[in-house]
Amino acid sequence: MKANLKLAIKAILYSSLALAVNSASASDKELLQTLYENGVLNQSQYEKLLAQEKQKTAEKSAVSSSTLKAMDWASRVKITGDMRFRQEFRDSNTKASEKNRTRIRARLGLAAKVNDEVGVGFRLVTAGGRTSSNQTLEGGFGGKDIFFDRAFLKWTPTFAYGASVTAGKFKQPWFRVTDNIWDGDINPEGIALAYEQKIAGVKLAATGGYFILSNDDKGSFSDDMNLYHAGISGQMEFNKMVKAALGFNTYLYNGTTINDYLNCETGKTCPDEINGFGGDNMNGDPDADFKLFEVAGKVDIKTGLLPLKIFGNYVVNTASNIKDGEDSAWMLGAGTKYLDFKLSYDYRDTEVNAVPDTFNDSDFNAGATGSNGHRIKLGYGISKNFSLGLAYLLADEYVTRGEGVDGTERDTLQIDLKAKF
Repeated sequence: MKANLKLAIKAILYSSLALAVNSASASDKELLQTLYENGVLNQSQYEKLLAQEKQKTAEKSAVSSSTLKAMDWASRVKITGDMRFRQEFRDSNTKASEKNRTRIRARLGLAAKVNDEVGVGFRLVTAGGRTSSNQTLEGGFGGKDIFFDRAFLKWTPTFAYGASVTAGKFKQPWFRVTDNIWDGDINPEGIALAYEQKIAGVKLAATGGYFILSNDDKGSFSDDMNLYHAGISGQMEFNKMVKAALGFNTYLYNGTTINDYLNCETGKTCPDEINGFGGDNMNGDPDADFKLFEVAGKVDIKTGLLPLKIFGNYVVNTASNIKDGEDSAWMLGAGTKYLDFKLSYDYRDTEVNAVPDTFNDSDFNAGATGSNGHRIKLGYGISKNFSLGLAYLLADEYVTRGEGVDGTERDTLQIDLKAKF
């Protein structure tokens, strides 16, 4: 009796398993083998379910392979971007300089790893200009232009550890802590070399590059205008509280003369008192080149109360031809952070022939040199990756230029809402 009961229970269990296997399309080879050996499945049923299981395994394998390929592609691509809404107010003691405007800036970038040595990058931005990617809201609801402000490839050869070559249009490769030489929106074009190593606790970096400013396709290379750069910087962490960085840069312009680049009219005498590389300012000597030498540094201090960052630079143009020099610029500032608040202040003095005014900060005094003044910035993090920013710039232009007034004052207030991803 007991033996018959055990046999009946066993039969019921095997039958249940067989039904489960049929409904599940036989996903377990060992289970199929066991059922076949115990007579629950006949030869035909076993072979049919075994074939189904093999097909299912092959399909899973194909899906897994496709998924892995997709995951590999996704792991090699990074997409970033940001959006800024700005309300700007400008006030001046000359009516021509007053301007209030509402502006937007949108940027979308992609970086991809081609292999272990090569990467590429692109970035689309709202089309503003050389030193700005802002678009003023106007034009009767018309569309806004976009352009590439970055398109490059970067090679980091494994046989030269710490070295890299970047070619195309890319972010500024030199050591930079202020914007009185280079506006933050400037993306140079050409070829840059870099080499980094850490020696005795100091992170050293050497940079160099050849950058193209103009290309005369009807002339020779000597008719083009180029920029050569060489620089070296070092960063060191003294302890858990203090770290500092110091850098030296040279920027040498050559080729086509400054005034030719500005397209001064044939036979027209460009202003001989003021410099420039664009806008209202032009160098008085049509054969003069800008040769800039810069020293820049920053110190980060972590204290028990507030962190403190001090930064500054000094630059001199040795190619200045103005009799009184007017060939140097400097900037000094400090910043701190508390909870979700950021605060910074800086002061600058940029003599009229110190830097090319086509490339320096376009917000301060509309980019014009021969000026000095203050900038105060306040930021507040509203939520993750979303913030409010205020900037107040007080500029005093102390050089007469064209129809301008000696002693022009330009105050600018910028209110920004910024989101990034």
